[in-house]
Amino acid sequence: MDRVFKSKVGWWYHLIVLLTIIGCVFAFLGTKIVAMVVMLLCALLILHMLMNTWYKITEDGQLIAHCSIFPEKKIAISEITDVEASVMPVSSYALSLDRLIIYKNGRQWLLISPVNKSDFMKLLRKHNPDIRIKEPMI
Repeated sequence: MDRVFKSKVGWWYHLIVLLTIIGCVFAFLGTKIVAMVVMLLCALLILHMLMNTWYKITEDGQLIAHCSIFPEKKIAISEITDVEASVMPVSSYALSLDRLIIYKNGRQWLLISPVNKSDFMKLLRKHNPDIRIKEPMI
């Protein structure tokens, strides 16, 4: 059976949501239509990302990363060589800085932030016991 893991959400993402809402309020109090539309679109994208960022491990051994309107990323779990804990603040399919780097053929493939990292790793290793953990998982 497929298992879906939601993305962990960091404090900084909640701050972005709050600032966007404040920006929307100020835009709607003003008279500039363009500012209203831009802020509303930003708020919708940020909220959509909050509700639609997840990672699925399928029964047939695929890892699927989904983040809002962005293209899904898929990889066969058998192709994953390493997993490493990270706090890299680069753009990724993760809403928290408590991240995992997924390596494919020894190269970084994707950063993700599943809520329950230990269950996520157990399930990955169930499909591919050869996955190396580069650092202790916290």
